[in-house]
Parts: sequence; C-alpha cells; structure tokens
Amino acid sequence: MKNFECLATGLNVTPLLQAINQTPELWREITLRQEYPGSAHHDTETIVLRGPRSFTREDYFFDFGAFNYPAAITLDHLITPLMWPVLQALEVKELGRMFVVKLKSHGVIELHIDEGDYADHYSRFHICLQSENATLTVRNETQHFAPGEAWWLDHKARHYGNNDSEVPRIHIIFDAVSPLYPMKDLLEAHAQHQAIKQALNMGNVFKQ
Repeated sequence: MKNFECLATGLNVTPLLQAINQTPELWREITLRQEYPGSAHHDTETIVLRGPRSFTREDYFFDFGAFNYPAAITLDHLITPLMWPVLQALEVKELGRMFVVKLKSHGVIELHIDEGDYADHYSRFHICLQSENATLTVRNETQHFAPGEAWWLDHKARHYGNNDSEVPRIHIIFDAVSPLYPMKDLLEAHAQHQAIKQALNMGNVFKQ
C-alpha cells in the first residue's frame, strides 16, 4: 500500500502565509483540537477553516459534516485561489474539514490513526505553507513536505510527525471525497493487510 503521494509542487503559498503571520489571533480562536484529552496534537495550534458541527466526540468522529468557520471568511480571498486548482485536479465531489495547523519548533505529533466514521469517509491531503526540517512518518516511511507542495497520505495507517527545526511547520490539512483516492479501496486494502497479519500470527502460534 502507498503511504504518500505528491500531487503538486510550486503552489504560491506566500500570500496566505503572510496573512496568517499578520493575524496571530486566529491561532487562539479555537484550541479544542490540541487540548482535547488524549489528543495526538498537543504541540500544535490550529486555525479552523471548515470544522465539525461542534467539537463533541460524537460530531468530531462520527458526523460527516463540515461547516465554514469565521476564519474561512477572513482568509477566503487567499484560500480559494490556492486551493481551487488542487480541488479541481482531485475532482473533488465533497469537501470535508479544513484546518491550518502549526507544529511548534521541536514539537511532535504523537503516533495515532485517524478513527471514526468521518475518517473512513474522507481522504486526507496536506498543503505545506512553511517547513524546514519537519517530517511525517506513515508506517515505516518518512517524508518531508516542502513549501508549495500538496500531498495525499494514508491517515488510516499509524502515523506521527516531528519538527526538528527552529521554524514552526505550517500545513493546510483538508479532507475530501475524490474518485482518484477512493476510501473504499483504501479501507479494503487495510482489511486485507490486517487479515494477512493475523494469519501469519496464527501460523507463528501453531509453530510454537
């Protein structure tokens, strides 16, 4: 199974990054994502552009809803020209949630799998706005996303992030239904992979 795939390079992320740096209060509007008990994202700050109906466990993990938040209106004149070519290339049928996420200098995103009905419905994509030596690791593969690059990654596999630099890593993270990255195929591949692992484990038990 693939862990990552680069979708685009050379995207002009500078205007959006400058606007975010000029409005630092946006990071403080909603802090529940990083403060939620057990969150893997405690070293991050988040600007919610499109989010759940509410940040209850039920809505966050099990409702498919994605609703525009005030920050989306504030930044729309910069988000739309950046995102539109990517969404068109992905042939997006349904746009899910969208966050701008900052991972602090020398911060980590803890090992986790995105769980729940929502995560099973949408594919996951990143656009890098700023990064020097930050990486994401999915299974045993580690990848650096450079500024201006858009990526798909397998959020249904165990993954974690590191920022081994003095500069915060800033990504747009968005979810979408795309015929090019169908979740049905991904979930089936995971189920087959899990079945093979279980069969091999059973074989090891019988050999003992």
